[in-house]
Amino acid sequence: MEDVNNVLDIAKDDNLYGEVITLADSTADGTFLIHHFLSFFLGNNRPVCFVSLSQSFGHHKSVCQKLGVSLTQKIESSHLNFFDGLKVFGNRFLDTQPENVDISNTTSLQGFYKAIKTNYEDLQDKNKAPPVVIVDSLDVLLNIGYQVKEISAFVQYLCHLISGPGCDARGTLITFLSIGENGLDEEASLLWRSVVHMSNMDVLVSGLESGYCKDVHGKIEVKRRNLLKKNSQKTMQFKVNDKSVNFFASGMSRAVLG
Repeated sequence: MEDVNNVLDIAKDDNLYGEVITLADSTADGTFLIHHFLSFFLGNNRPVCFVSLSQSFGHHKSVCQKLGVSLTQKIESSHLNFFDGLKVFGNRFLDTQPENVDISNTTSLQGFYKAIKTNYEDLQDKNKAPPVVIVDSLDVLLNIGYQVKEISAFVQYLCHLISGPGCDARGTLITFLSIGENGLDEEASLLWRSVVHMSNMDVLVSGLESGYCKDVHGKIEVKRRNLLKKNSQKTMQFKVNDKSVNFFASGMSRAVLG
């Protein structure tokens, strides 16, 4: 989806080494960003450690297939490790222990982080390149009882993981969370603000103040922070189609102009 890259100011061959990107949605569905980044990096042959807390492998496989990327082939070629967080935490509540995942302390995310770290290092060794870590969705951790400060610490550990021992070994971290209708989920909003402070870029997808419209699905706000350049901010409206997303300036939708 080239239009998404244009809105985010990302070149089609950009590796985004060392970047920490935070995605969120409120009142509108922003999960198209997750599938965009997943297909974008895999399409550029970047190894990806995908941590799914909200959807099954089959769901992501189906969506990425429409975008021209086969997740099954990427797993077979060792470019993708799919880490099923749903099973990890489902087993936690069933009081059973999943294979190769140690969650010895149920009040912390240490075991979960260690399992992700193992997946990350496995990808790095096989590809001789720093992987991308994508986590979808952090708010699930809130819903199953973890505290904001615990999840923030977990994200900090992930930031350290992708930093690597040197500049040439820096990976990429992308996290996603939903902050509730109109951002009214206080804990999720607090977590969002905490994670944003660790980010180079944050992207918020939200509904229109005027309410639902079939021709305009919402707005997207992109903020970039760069120590060497001025901070930038962009706001656009969008409509999601089956295989693409159309963006336009506020009030410039064909439905409005027509």
